[in-house]
Amino acid sequence: MKNKMLLSAALILSVSMAFPQAAVASQNQSEALDTDLRQVLSEYSTSLRESYYAPENSRSLSTLPFNANDQLNDGLVTTDTNINTKVRTVEKTEDGYDLHVDVTLSTELEADSGTEIYLAGKRTDSMQNSWTDEHVLHVVPDSGSSSGYTITADEVVEPDEETSSFTAMDSSISNERTPASLDREQSSFNLEERKLMESRADFGENSDGLNYIKATNYADKWTKNNEMNPAYPVFSQNCANFVSQAIHEGGKHTHPRLWFYSTSVPSLTARGWMNADSNYTYMKHYTNSFTSLTNVWEAWQGSLLYVDWSSNGSIDHTMIVVGVVVKDGKANPVIDQKSNNRYQITLTQSLKYAHDNGHNNMTWYGLQYRYD
Repeated sequence: MKNKMLLSAALILSVSMAFPQAAVASQNQSEALDTDLRQVLSEYSTSLRESYYAPENSRSLSTLPFNANDQLNDGLVTTDTNINTKVRTVEKTEDGYDLHVDVTLSTELEADSGTEIYLAGKRTDSMQNSWTDEHVLHVVPDSGSSSGYTITADEVVEPDEETSSFTAMDSSISNERTPASLDREQSSFNLEERKLMESRADFGENSDGLNYIKATNYADKWTKNNEMNPAYPVFSQNCANFVSQAIHEGGKHTHPRLWFYSTSVPSLTARGWMNADSNYTYMKHYTNSFTSLTNVWEAWQGSLLYVDWSSNGSIDHTMIVVGVVVKDGKANPVIDQKSNNRYQITLTQSLKYAHDNGHNNMTWYGLQYRYD
C-alpha cells in the first residue's frame, strides 16, 4: 500500500524557521517541484488536446468523454478546443505523487450543414460546451522526460452519493413514475409546433410562474464558470440541488415543508430540493410546470431529465435541458448539470459516457416543461 502525505494545492512544502539554511533549501526544492509538476500538467493538457482530434488515439478513447468525431456525428463542427487543469491537492507517495486535478475539456462549436441549434429560446449558429471531471494523476520521476516526471496512471473520480437530509417527501403523494423511452428513431420533432408553444408564453413564462429562459440562463451561468452559487447550500453531490436552484431562479417559490433549502444548516435542506429521486416526485406532483415525458429525445428547453443508473427503482441523477440541436429532423437535447459539472453538452454525449462507464441498464425519466 502506498504511503501518502497530503501537500497543498500550490505544492509549497512547509519550512522550519529554526533552520534558515535548511528552510531556503526546502523552499527551493518545493519551487523546483512546483515547476516540474506544472510542466507535467502542461504536457498532459497538450496531449489531451491533440487526442481530441485523433479519436483512435488510446488516450482519447480512455480519458476524453468525447472527441471531434463525436461532435461531428451530432452535427457540430469543432472550431477550437482547450484543456484546463486546476490542482486540488497533491499527495506524496512512495514512488512519486498523486495529483488530484479538475480537468475541463472546453470546445467551440458551429452548426454543420443541415444542423440547427436552439439555445435560450433562440436559434443560433454556434455554441460552446465544457465537461469537467476530477482526475487522479499518478506521476513518478522520469529522467527521460523534459519535466523530470511522467504520468503512469489517470483515474477519473466519480462524485459522491447524494447527501441525506432530515426532511422527507409527503408519503401521501403518489410515487408513480413514467419511464421515458431512449428510442431516438421513435422520437419526433415538430419545429412549428414548438414555436407555437413558445409563443404562448410571455418571455418564456408559463401560467405556473416558471420562466424557462431565466431558469436555463441561470444554469448556463453557473456551469459555464464551473462554480456553485454561494447564495445556496453546497453538497458533495449537487445535481438536484442545482436543478432546484435553476427552477427557483426561474420563478418558482419554495415550499415550506417539501422544497426549501438552508444555507446556515445545509443538512436541513428538504429532500425534494437536494435529492434527485424526491426532486422528481416534487416537480411532478407539486408544480404545474411539467408533464411526464415519454421520450427523452423530445425534451424541450426548460425540461428536466432524470436517470436511475442501475434500474433499481431509485432515481440517481437529474439535469436541466437548456437547448436542442436538430439534425436530420431529429432533436438532441442540450443539458446543463452539476456533480460533475457539464455545460451545454448533448444528450448523446451524456449517454456515451454513461455506457462507457458500465451503465448499460439505465432507466430514464423526463418532465416536459409546459409553455402554456
